[in-house]
Amino acid sequence: MTVLRCLVLDDEPIARQLVRTYAERLPFLHLVGECANALEAHAFLLQQEVDVLFCDIDLPQISGLDFLKALPNRPLVIFTTAYEQYALMGFELDAVDYLLKPFAFDRFWRAFQKAQERMAFQLRPLAQAPAVALEEAAAQPVIPAEQVIVIKENGQLIKVALTSIRYVEAMRDYVKIFLPERRLVAYLTMKKLEETLPAAQFTRVHKSYLVRNETILNFQGNRLTLIGQVQIPVGPQYRDAVLRALQPYVVQR
Repeated sequence: MTVLRCLVLDDEPIARQLVRTYAERLPFLHLVGECANALEAHAFLLQQEVDVLFCDIDLPQISGLDFLKALPNRPLVIFTTAYEQYALMGFELDAVDYLLKPFAFDRFWRAFQKAQERMAFQLRPLAQAPAVALEEAAAQPVIPAEQVIVIKENGQLIKVALTSIRYVEAMRDYVKIFLPERRLVAYLTMKKLEETLPAAQFTRVHKSYLVRNETILNFQGNRLTLIGQVQIPVGPQYRDAVLRALQPYVVQR
């Protein structure tokens, strides 16, 4: 597994210390530097390669959002901020995740897992990608209308096959819909999306997560493992729903 080099950009010493402490607990995350403002971070990035940037938004002189907009070839970004109103702008910058302060270690760990998954996809051999894409396009069947939903993202209507959805993550009035090679961010509540999706195919497993049943590989304790080795927490009140979703796949003696 690749070790990800990370930089923390935050003007609060306590916030930098929290990321440092959490990073030390993850063997595949290596903290290479800490910066208190965007100018320091820019100079650092000119000198050293960074895979993941833990970035605050409310920074002196230049905000985290403005810094990233002007940054060419930016690393993977995980926002760490106390302001949830910037979440949509953060995701428009293709951020891996958006951590609201104060965040616990388990939430930090899930963000790191998402960064690992994104990095693994980016490192896929480019020479294979066009051939794979052509094969997939040629083999794609006509999808029945009842197996498709239409999602609005950035003013664009996007048709999404239900079988391409792996899981959905909620963030107040927005949802992130994770597909095999991309994710959509839509101004939509989880409740509304849950009502739209067929209950026989999708299960709410946590107040913030909904998964397609066929993507579940493993259920142990309070955690699901999905295709791609993505791990999703299971809320205590949703445990029975998960067991019911798995029942059709149980092999009887």
